Amino acid sequence: MARVQRASSLLLVLVIGAALALSASQVDAQLTYRFYRTSCPNVESIITGVVKQAFKKDPTIAPGILRLSFHDCFVRGCDGSVLLAGANSERAATINNRLHGFEIIDQIKAAVEKACPRTVSCADILQYAARDSVVVTGGSSWKVYAGRRDGRVSNADEPAQNLPTGFSLAGELVSTFEQQGLSPSQMVDLSGAHTIGLTHCDHISNRIYTPVDPTLPKDLLKLFQKTCPKATTNTPIVLDQTSVSKFDTAYFKNIQKGRGVMTSDQELYNPDAYLRRYVDKNTNQNTFVHRFGAAMIAMGSIQVTVAPDGEIRKRCQYVN
Repeated sequence: MARVQRASSLLLVLVIGAALALSASQVDAQLTYRFYRTSCPNVESIITGVVKQAFKKDPTIAPGILRLSFHDCFVRGCDGSVLLAGANSERAATINNRLHGFEIIDQIKAAVEKACPRTVSCADILQYAARDSVVVTGGSSWKVYAGRRDGRVSNADEPAQNLPTGFSLAGELVSTFEQQGLSPSQMVDLSGAHTIGLTHCDHISNRIYTPVDPTLPKDLLKLFQKTCPKATTNTPIVLDQTSVSKFDTAYFKNIQKGRGVMTSDQELYNPDAYLRRYVDKNTNQNTFVHRFGAAMIAMGSIQVTVAPDGEIRKRCQYVN
């Protein structure tokens, strides 16, 4: 009976989430494809060049930048607020303490400012760079709609209130994304970013320490317990144990086999979650890259700030 109630309540959440997802697509009207075609025609090639060079030196830059875009959009919308520095800024929040790639965004901004002063927002740069981070790891491109302005507020208390964690259950994940106007299917699609991602020992502690998660395959349990002594919190763990540096469908295929790393990964294939249908669809490479790009466009439209509001920061770390 409990299982039926859980399934029924989650089905209701899915229906509501699908309806709310319309709001994300409606925001697209405020953004424009090739927004800088006359004001800064080379902006995309400049950004791509910096991302490619950075990736050659450090492949972890790709998932780092992709994660930055997610953490930006889920807090105050896609306004570059996660890029602001300061003791009480979003990047100072505990949940954001391992964000990676700020220095590359700063490099991109410096290069773009040299070519087109006070023209391209940090918020737009981050979305372009996220797209390029997927491309350099073997994924497909998508149209980035731009015209965002940079926000002036960044609060350390807000990320924990808006972002999911590695311990999140299916219903919690659906609810978190629904609050941003994203559907359950888009939530699963965006989770595919973990195909090139890393987590850390403290995010799987609930699965490998007493009590041990009985659903975790024994070989993974043994590996994780060896990698993560109880005192360890900072050791990185590959989320896609098959092909961490390639943007492919292995993440979803691993979940089908019960080999999701974090609770939030494996919950996508929970029998009661009604989400496994989207996992199954994303095991096809062409389907996955198409769905992922569409979901990134939707995410990039969350609560955007456009002219005359906001600003074009000269440096992404500081308001003007």
